[in-house]
Amino acid sequence: MNRQNTDIKICQVCKSENPSLTVTCASCGAYIRDRVPGLNLFETLWLLIESPHSALQRIILAQQKNYIFLLQIMFGFAYVAFIFWYVHIGLVIDILQILLFLILLTGPITGIIVVMALSLVAFLGLRMQKMSVKYRDISAVVSYAGFPIILSILFIFPVEVGIFGMYLFTNEPSPFSINPVVYSLLIGLDALLVIWSLVILFIGLRIISGSIIRSLTIGILVIISAILPVIAVYSFISIYYGFL
Repeated sequence: MNRQNTDIKICQVCKSENPSLTVTCASCGAYIRDRVPGLNLFETLWLLIESPHSALQRIILAQQKNYIFLLQIMFGFAYVAFIFWYVHIGLVIDILQILLFLILLTGPITGIIVVMALSLVAFLGLRMQKMSVKYRDISAVVSYAGFPIILSILFIFPVEVGIFGMYLFTNEPSPFSINPVVYSLLIGLDALLVIWSLVILFIGLRIISGSIIRSLTIGILVIISAILPVIAVYSFISIYYGFL
């Protein structure tokens, strides 16, 4: 076989073909999985930009899934900030400093719980399809897939808060009515980073599952699972605010 196929691993003992993430050869039982002791955060994130497929393979193969809790915490800040923006929390809490403090307070635990839950959804979905997968691998993929969203909370969110202040979290008036061009540009950048994050997620699931159809199916389940808490919070705030 002259052409290298990154989805196939050749056993050096018996020369049999195996899926690239297989730990031991299905024919002779020899250990064939590449050894990646640990991950360097900045090298991995840069590789994720240059070559997502290579980076995600390295993440999956790594024996130590370094920095995933840090990534989950940072993702949590973005997730809570998105919920506050989406539900117009400024209609209920009208002090910007309190809102930012709540993001800092609830972000870490929210990020860890949400990523663990989304990873579990993907893990159970693949296991139901009789796939032999590791929860640690899926959790690492989901965690690193949040990297573009983390860029949003680090670089775009401060600009949005600096320009719109409290009006970012309310619709009375909406930030769009204050400066439609700047607001549309910033929200567009946020949307592009979310799309990039989803692309990384689908690539990772494709590597793990070995199937485009499976990766799309599980990816959609993960997206729905991520949206449901937002809808629940929105419904709660709407009902509660209606009784104020």
